[in-house]
Amino acid sequence: MTEVLHALSPWSEVDASIITGLSPRFETLEGKTVGLFADFMVLATHMLETVRKELAARYPTARFSFIQYTTETTNLAKDPVFKPRFDEWLAGVDCVLAFYGSVPSSSLYLGYNAAYMEKAGKPTVMLVVPRTYPAGLRGVKAMGVPSLRTIQYNVKADKINGHVDQEGIDKAMAPDIAVLCDELVGALCDPLTPEEAHPAEPAQEYARKTYTGTAREISREFYRLGFTNGQPIEIPTEEAIAEMLRGTDLAPETVIGYLPPKMGAATVKSIAINAVMAGCLPTYLPVLIAAVRGALDPKIILEGWTCSQSTWGPVITVSGKVTEDIGLNTADNALSPYYKANASIARAFGYIMMNIAGLRPGIEDLSEMGHENRLGLCIGDSYVNNPWAPVHADMGLDPEASAVTMFWPQEHRCLAGKSVGDFLDGLCRIDVVGWEPGLEIILTPMAAQMFADAGWTKERIQKYIVEYARKPAEQVDLQWLVGNNHIPTSVDLPLKPNHSTRIFWDDRHMFTIVAGGKAGPMITVLAGGGDHGGPSCTKIELPKNWDALVAEYADVRPAYIEY
Repeated sequence: MTEVLHALSPWSEVDASIITGLSPRFETLEGKTVGLFADFMVLATHMLETVRKELAARYPTARFSFIQYTTETTNLAKDPVFKPRFDEWLAGVDCVLAFYGSVPSSSLYLGYNAAYMEKAGKPTVMLVVPRTYPAGLRGVKAMGVPSLRTIQYNVKADKINGHVDQEGIDKAMAPDIAVLCDELVGALCDPLTPEEAHPAEPAQEYARKTYTGTAREISREFYRLGFTNGQPIEIPTEEAIAEMLRGTDLAPETVIGYLPPKMGAATVKSIAINAVMAGCLPTYLPVLIAAVRGALDPKIILEGWTCSQSTWGPVITVSGKVTEDIGLNTADNALSPYYKANASIARAFGYIMMNIAGLRPGIEDLSEMGHENRLGLCIGDSYVNNPWAPVHADMGLDPEASAVTMFWPQEHRCLAGKSVGDFLDGLCRIDVVGWEPGLEIILTPMAAQMFADAGWTKERIQKYIVEYARKPAEQVDLQWLVGNNHIPTSVDLPLKPNHSTRIFWDDRHMFTIVAGGKAGPMITVLAGGGDHGGPSCTKIELPKNWDALVAEYADVRPAYIEY
């Protein structure tokens, strides 16, 4: 007889206490000061000016006040430098038009920022393109303003590359400006509905529900609900979760943080539920808790990775003695998912992003191509075959500790060589997608020893790449960088196309580890991360029973059949 199981939901709850209704609307815009808020793109500034001219003609006594937030993906409420200036500006306007959600991650943040304005008592309207509407909607809901009035509009202009001017936007918007302004005025002046004034609390039943059925039935139901990617799962029963929680001294209801874009509560128990589903052992739970903390580190702009139109995949790099304790493979096939620790930690983090962060394809995750690592990649910095200190020591932690380094690269390249010069030449030829790229450099033990014997440190390797990885300035879209406020802070942009420029502005987004077999020297680079921050490095907090727990699960490792 097939056993009937009772599974707890991996879906997280959200904080319903922050839900707020909309501010009262106006009868007219006559005599009002309309705030014009632009996101980081030059496109938004031009669109607002086109709208301003139309509204000024309709309402001669209306006044207009403009401000732009030039940071691409940042919640301005948490910006200690910009917020005082913004609050002063906001106090001087009666309402706000917030433009322009043209890419998913910035639309999500436009939602965050528009919700902040609405909560400050200023009627606010957000403008986004139809494709990014779900991301903008998720942003306002995450900030507790689910009914914020949002208009979808797709301007016929080169919005992504920023190669636009005021004349071009005036021309592009001319056929639509009258209807668009009617909608904008209506959103600022139409009376509130009862639901807009007093929105209902979000439904939490999916997070609180217990699912009953056979293992196959629950596995299929979880896939139907979007809780998994369809692979068979271990069923998160109360007994399985209790076993998983032995991996931490934290109370199950301890909130590690709120994961965007849903702002789901990442409790220890919810992390454990997703860990069970992925097949983790209790010894992996401290790593996952550190990974969640690392993803929420201010050095990481998590929404910029998870909700980006571009293609990124999370990489969890574990360092320190814990790699040996849990059987994380750092030798041959270090990047392959043959070992339980590598495979299930990665998979669990992917489920955490799906179920606690609320990341769903085509809704919040609007990546054009996606990435094979969206369900995670977990690798390790070799604890035994390493001529240098562990990577977490490079980032300021105690070398004797264990840690998790979080990074979201895009590309995977392999380099072979017979000398330090060969490898450095290959590293300096790497040209990656992104406006502020980074690197995770992975050296096999033999390659690392080659560099160490020649007097090279990890820092010296990274500085060398920054200095000598270059390309002609004419190959850089300087107009996009300047127009969209993506100007590096560590180096001046080239002024002439015949000059060369750095590929990597600096080494803030670089780090180096040792992993792989002993067949020969080789380097792998995971490239492209950096545009939205990182890496972050977080210490792993082990429970008091750690040594006993490690001993208990020591035999859960492969013993391959000889033939």
